[in-house]
Amino acid sequence: MNFLKKNLAVTILALLLIFCASFWLYWHLKPFTANAFVFADTRPVSPWTAGYITRIFVKNNQFVKKGTPLFSVFAPPYELKVRELAHEKEKLTETLKSCEAQWRQALEEIKSFQADVENFQYLFSRAEKMFKTAAVSEDYLVSQKRNLTVSLARKAAAEHHARALKHDCAALQQQIIKTAAALELAQIWHAQTTVTALSDGYVVNMTLSPGGYYKPGDILFAFIDTSAWYVQANFKESELSEISPGTKARIWLRQYPGKEYRGRVCGIGWGTERRAASPHTGLAEVKKENEWFILPQRYPVQIRILDPDEHLFFHFGASAYVELDIPARPFRQFFWELFLWK
Repeated sequence: MNFLKKNLAVTILALLLIFCASFWLYWHLKPFTANAFVFADTRPVSPWTAGYITRIFVKNNQFVKKGTPLFSVFAPPYELKVRELAHEKEKLTETLKSCEAQWRQALEEIKSFQADVENFQYLFSRAEKMFKTAAVSEDYLVSQKRNLTVSLARKAAAEHHARALKHDCAALQQQIIKTAAALELAQIWHAQTTVTALSDGYVVNMTLSPGGYYKPGDILFAFIDTSAWYVQANFKESELSEISPGTKARIWLRQYPGKEYRGRVCGIGWGTERRAASPHTGLAEVKKENEWFILPQRYPVQIRILDPDEHLFFHFGASAYVELDIPARPFRQFFWELFLWK
């Protein structure tokens, strides 16, 4: 006791060191990092159709549900295109009906010509027999043969005409199919003059007003998809050997002190760029590093938050702390780096 009283400062320092070592060991028995942040899937929002903005239905930083209208583009040109193609399709349909009627009429004409051919074939065969017995003159025989030849030619012409009409009808059918596809596409473009939210999320960085002309690909604002939230945690390369997809995680956000979330690893970054080249010569640049303390490289680990609160709002880029439910093996890493240090 007297020793402790005489060496109170040393005792307090020793206890403080023991506490700090215990605290450090507690947090390093499992992989832990404060180099992490919240993110979600994001996408730029742009119009599908060219035109000027007529209406804006949302405000900046507003939360919207899937299917909510965001803004609309001037629609009359697309409406007129739909009407034009609809009338063109009706016109082609009526033309096809007329063509099919002509084709059926041509088939009936073929039947009529076939009857004439059969009749003249009968008269010609009778004339041949009667000519052999000198019952008719040669002129009569020649006349019957001429009638048969003419009837055969008329029948052949009618068959060619019927085939041509059949091909015309087939061409019209293809034109109708093509026009129907163009009409469907025009209807799609017309529907896209009102852009809607593809999922639940937030409208961000919107400085938009009606009247501006935009075309497809022009980025008007950003959209944060809140259907799933993630944390990117950057872990040291010495800790990657134990991490795999499916590893459980504990997550804390600076935004909500004391609140703990469950997570699961869904992806591990396979590479990070460390090469550099001089902008002047194009030669490789080797950065000078401290020869005594070379820090391990960090790699991004993507973790999905499994239990986000419905009544709490996450912010893209918010700071986070992550602990993985696997052994960190701090002593193994310490001695590994100690004996390999040069």
